[in-house]
Amino acid sequence: MSVSKRIKYFKQLAILLTIFWTLLTTCFVIYQFYNEEKHIEESSLEKIKGVAEQSVAFIYWAYEQKANALNDEQKYTIRSNFSLKELLAVLAKHNDMELDISSSTKTLNLSPSALDTVLKVKERKEDGYIVFEKTGEKHLFYVKPMLASSACISCHVHHEYTVGSLMGYTTLQMKVPTFKEANPQTFYFLIVTYLGTWLLGLFAIWWIHARGRDYLNEKTKMYEESMYALVDMMEKRDSYTAGHSQRVAEYAKMIVLAMDYSSDEADFIYKAGMLHDIGKIEIPDAILLKPDKLTEVEYSLIKRHVTASYELLSREPFTLLAEVVLSHHERYDGGGYPHGLKAEQIPFFSQIIAVADAFDAMTTNRAYRKSLSREAALAVLNEERGRQFHPLIVDVAQEIFIKAILPENTTQMPKDLLEEMRFSYSFRDQLTGFYNVNYLKFIFNHAQDYQLKVFQMDHLNCTDFAVYNKKHGWKKGDELLCLIAKTISTIYPDAIIVRVHSDNFLVLHVNENEPIDYAKIDRLMREHDLVMQYQHVTFGIDEALSVETLEDKLLHL
Repeated sequence: MSVSKRIKYFKQLAILLTIFWTLLTTCFVIYQFYNEEKHIEESSLEKIKGVAEQSVAFIYWAYEQKANALNDEQKYTIRSNFSLKELLAVLAKHNDMELDISSSTKTLNLSPSALDTVLKVKERKEDGYIVFEKTGEKHLFYVKPMLASSACISCHVHHEYTVGSLMGYTTLQMKVPTFKEANPQTFYFLIVTYLGTWLLGLFAIWWIHARGRDYLNEKTKMYEESMYALVDMMEKRDSYTAGHSQRVAEYAKMIVLAMDYSSDEADFIYKAGMLHDIGKIEIPDAILLKPDKLTEVEYSLIKRHVTASYELLSREPFTLLAEVVLSHHERYDGGGYPHGLKAEQIPFFSQIIAVADAFDAMTTNRAYRKSLSREAALAVLNEERGRQFHPLIVDVAQEIFIKAILPENTTQMPKDLLEEMRFSYSFRDQLTGFYNVNYLKFIFNHAQDYQLKVFQMDHLNCTDFAVYNKKHGWKKGDELLCLIAKTISTIYPDAIIVRVHSDNFLVLHVNENEPIDYAKIDRLMREHDLVMQYQHVTFGIDEALSVETLEDKLLHL
């Protein structure tokens, strides 16, 4: 799993944990508040039940006391002169309740649910209650049956009842206080406690997420820095390759944006372009910086750079880039490397990198050839459409590259002493330390890039040097060749000295009207019984330099 996907996964996990923690905390809050509300409801029920029992007991006691104190005539008028109901109602009001005493034969003006409770009490002769909502508030309706006792039936008022008969009801109604009303301190304490617990949990979840994200980002940053350090190292090793990678990255990004891909995908292919040749870090300088066309064996080693790039990028966070880089030298017709993939088998972004890579290679100078013009490069892309390159990508690239700003003065010429020393693998004669014939070809091909002007040239040919080697041995012969080259350099310190064909030297004069004087060389030759032959060639001011021109001039001397 890529680092970006891991970060996205961790974020999704943090969101899920946040939702879960919020739901869990909410459930605990609801459960706690529900229990508190139930407890308050039960307390209210116990309270109203106690008041009902006290009221009924008080009624029984009052009737008994009055019945014992009154004569028969007074007993019949007890309903009119006895204000017990009003007294109990006042007492109930002190407990925030509404009390009513009704006969069992009286039609009660109650809600359907309250009437249903009364009917159940009438049927079972047991206490009953109901909790109901009224104007958004919870109320408790309690019914206490009044059963006839021996004291009740002793009064002529209730002569038609027997002991245990239902005479009426004591009904009580009260508002059930909310948790906040009943116990405000506990209510706010729980609110603060659960809110603090919830916030603490959220902090823990997102703190862990942030630490994990920062760890992955830091790990990614360190690995990216190591990869870009390799790119920087490659730039110092071969400035052309680094500039080439940057241009390929920019071209590829332009193509991707023109094809309506997202900015993230454009950034992705830009990174792929920057790192597509990173495997060249493993290629020896002698091959990577060779100024001539590669041999078959050398080319097979160069092709190794795609697998080397893949191996370097196969770790996080570059695993997806590794797949793109691995296939950027595959051909649409299946003739590419390393796996010979064809058409849609090749990752699409790899095919974009391939087009950008080819266009930049064609429009920049290389050691072994001149750059092509924009029109010529686009013609090659169009010619290879459907063969080397994806047709759709070529069509988009044509529109992009026709307006793209091409680099100027791109060259693989050495820019400093370090690059000069690296070039020595191909350009320096291993015996004398001066230039070889490869360098001669190189500077003739890049005289304009090198801002080099050769006014005249001397060809020095040491005759019968094979006889000297046979007589004195190869070691002595090598020592004499080195001495000849060193003597030439003392005579013409600004000249370019090239050793060709074992015992031949070319001296290229870069100073105009430089006098020709090889007296020191002639004395050296006489000391060793040898003869040096000289040929002198001059070049016109605007004459183009080439190996063919030089050979032609030497043949006609």
